[in-house]
Amino acid sequence: MMNRDTLKQMVVISLFWGALWGIAEATIGYLAHLVTFIPGIAGFMMFPIGFYFMTRAYKDTGKPGILFSTAAVAASIKLIDLFLPNLSPIYTINPAIAILMESAAVFLVFKLLDAKPVQFRFEEVLIASTGWRLGFLFYSAILFVTAVSREFIQMGLVHILRFVLLESVINALIIIAYLKAVKIFQPGKTWSFHVRPVTAAAALAAAVLVKLALVVIF
Repeated sequence: MMNRDTLKQMVVISLFWGALWGIAEATIGYLAHLVTFIPGIAGFMMFPIGFYFMTRAYKDTGKPGILFSTAAVAASIKLIDLFLPNLSPIYTINPAIAILMESAAVFLVFKLLDAKPVQFRFEEVLIASTGWRLGFLFYSAILFVTAVSREFIQMGLVHILRFVLLESVINALIIIAYLKAVKIFQPGKTWSFHVRPVTAAAALAAAVLVKLALVVIF
């Protein structure tokens, strides 16, 4: 059982890195969807970005559960759109579900293969990347059957194969390149630093404001 100080640290770290993840989803994710000359670029980028923030949170705590709590903060920032008019709830809920599935996949690979996220090899990253996509595909199929949302399934087999196979491979290549770069340019460093509660609160406030600002502007 965690003591009070450890629990406080978990909350602070989750809020900080989860808020930064939420900002990245709101800004980089939005811009990536506007790039039409590189189809699917958002799918190539967003899981590696999420993996980065989960990895940073893990390095600051050494607790596997931080993967879930950090993702939960980022997903909660996504859900701000539920309070806005004229926006279909399913287009807000689906990205939040995807974020949670990303953390679940990384956690399961972490546990099943007994390898820390910061030590993942290509095959382990590929399993995590493919795993959360298969989970999301199953979730989408359930929505299709219940007639809640038909868009994803109706995009066809080519889109599904691209989503599960191509994007997973590219995600794995990007993440492995990042992990190798860290080992080359920061050998022996832990990357961690002390996050103060006020810093975490400021990051969360900034994430909410950025999300609301983008909705108002666009």
